[in-house]
Amino acid sequence: MTIKVHAIDHVQLPLPAGSLPQARAFYEGVLGLHEVRDPALDKPGTLRYRLGPQRLDLAEGVNAGSAPQAHLALAVEGVPELITHFRALGLPVDGPSELLQPGGGRSLQRIYIEDPFGNRLELIEGGHRELNHALELHFAL
Repeated sequence: MTIKVHAIDHVQLPLPAGSLPQARAFYEGVLGLHEVRDPALDKPGTLRYRLGPQRLDLAEGVNAGSAPQAHLALAVEGVPELITHFRALGLPVDGPSELLQPGGGRSLQRIYIEDPFGNRLELIEGGHRELNHALELHFAL
């Protein structure tokens, strides 16, 4: 049997218990995401945000913590402006650095930040253009 995986439906990141107000302040106030509410899915200790066709879920739990290599990568616009924005808010910014593309494509600019709970976020400029192009090619077949 061949399993056909089409896309990521959602990613869930851990939060320490009692941290929803701080998570909302960061993900809505700093990153500008908009919370998605769904009575069928909502339960205490969870937040959901739409990221294009995917979703980011945040869930409180006793196993919150971070793995240094684990991260969520987001396609964004305006990395230089984001650096200025994050530093003005007192957030440490790692980068910018270049992300080389497979097949010799143009390199993309990226930075890393962390949410208040140690979850690492990679913000990549221009990655959505390559993703959209790849999706257009895939669906044209």
